[in-house]
Amino acid sequence: MNFFRRIFFPILFFTFIFPLHAFDVDELLDDDGLSNGFTHFLRIGIKTEVSSFSLEGDAEIKNKNDKVLSSVQGRFQISAQSGGIKVGNRVFKEDMIKFSSELIPLKVEGRMFRGEIEVYLKNSKLIVVNKLDIEDYVKGVINKEAIPSWPVEAKKTQAVLARTFAVYQKMFNPRSTYFDLAPTVLDQVYDGLGKEDVSSVEAVDATRGEVITLGSNPAKIYFHSTCGGTVSSSAEIWKMDEPHLQQLSCPYCSKSSLYRWTRKIKPADLAKKLGVKSVKSLKTVRGKTRVESVVIDGKKMPVNKFRELVGFSVIWSNDFTVSNSGGTFVFTGKGAGHGVGVCQWGMAGMAKLGKNHYEILKFYLKGIEIRKMY
Repeated sequence: MNFFRRIFFPILFFTFIFPLHAFDVDELLDDDGLSNGFTHFLRIGIKTEVSSFSLEGDAEIKNKNDKVLSSVQGRFQISAQSGGIKVGNRVFKEDMIKFSSELIPLKVEGRMFRGEIEVYLKNSKLIVVNKLDIEDYVKGVINKEAIPSWPVEAKKTQAVLARTFAVYQKMFNPRSTYFDLAPTVLDQVYDGLGKEDVSSVEAVDATRGEVITLGSNPAKIYFHSTCGGTVSSSAEIWKMDEPHLQQLSCPYCSKSSLYRWTRKIKPADLAKKLGVKSVKSLKTVRGKTRVESVVIDGKKMPVNKFRELVGFSVIWSNDFTVSNSGGTFVFTGKGAGHGVGVCQWGMAGMAKLGKNHYEILKFYLKGIEIRKMY
């Protein structure tokens, strides 16, 4: 096996080179060397356009050139000032400062974060960024995206998914010039150390550096809570035919509380949510496996827009039927989420049956490889 094949990744206007180690699912690599040229840290935008925030810890204050400006200890307020950033009672005439602690993670608004806290001044507002190693980021993501009680193999699956998503976003689709990812469902839910536990740390450590690839590139991956029995293709849902995101039957997610669901909504309540005077008739237009659009009194609306207006936690998925019972609209649905890629309750079901995370990923994502990136 060639552990040092060169793989090329285009990034925006330039290309850099780093080695991806070919990874066989039956063989664990002992090599723990770092990739040449790929810095495996992330920047997470934990706060954007705020006037002030609180920070707690024992840290050095550095500028963007890593020059130590001062140090702080305890809890203090950081605020935007004209031409600078105020820390406690002192104003630093900088457009960026960072707080670095070698011993104890720093707290931002009471939440604890590994790594450094960077603060940028932009248009008299602050952008607060957590810079940390990808592995530490994944530790903070797993139990926000998966159920803490799930088997460790399910958490390993989530770790590889989370790492691959982060690597792809950093390389090809960063959220802004200041940070790579948002800490919300816009990217992946991240809350620092708040949800870490022994099994999540174990899952990350056991899969360190593992990334899902298609050919020589990290794969663009998607996952959702519950497919309801059928995973849909990206071609159907987003008119984007990705070879690894194909339709398949999933018999593993039936333990999800949202495997089947029913919601009843009165016409007046529905009209209020949709911003119309009334709703007299409601029909669905289905694609191969899921609803494409909803027809409201003869007017068509994309299903995702409909779900957004009515509520994603009311209409849990895009796989539902609607009927009228006694003047009330009854929505009967399957699963939760968009239905493309990895079904998370399905991966938990497979793990409970003894499947490992390689088998789980290769069941849901067709034609992929799992490789050591570093």
